[in-house]
Amino acid sequence: MNDKMKNLLRTLLIYLCIVALTLVLNHFYDRSQTQSYIEEYKALKGSQLLNEISDTYKLTVEQHSNYRLNKEMKRKLVDRLNYLRSELHKVDQQINKGNVDHPIEFSFIDHDIKLVNLALSDSTKDDIIPVIVLHSMEGLGELKKEITYIQYR
Repeated sequence: MNDKMKNLLRTLLIYLCIVALTLVLNHFYDRSQTQSYIEEYKALKGSQLLNEISDTYKLTVEQHSNYRLNKEMKRKLVDRLNYLRSELHKVDQQINKGNVDHPIEFSFIDHDIKLVNLALSDSTKDDIIPVIVLHSMEGLGELKKEITYIQYR
């Protein structure tokens, strides 16, 4: 009986070691995949694009508060936001082409840019431009938090 118990414990210990090793290796694999995902995002200048969008939003609020938001400035801001939106879409397609555990979701940033463009394009919505832009800036902040969470999870 004693030999049976030793063999059973030895087999159980071997299985336990295999399970533990599998879990540790899976953790390191997921971590390396996440790191390569974030590195690709940074290499494609994704964080720089988010900062440029944020700067454009800040310029919009500044121009609105100084009463300098005329038709020409609005057109420049809309063109700039459309360019940044297309660049962000390229980054989104590039980094999310594979299977990722926690992908970065840019769709709500795209939606916010569309709302800001709509508000800037329609002169009847001049009074709500700061509200829409501040909401969009809040969304950018949330996305930056999410990226940090993905990077250090």
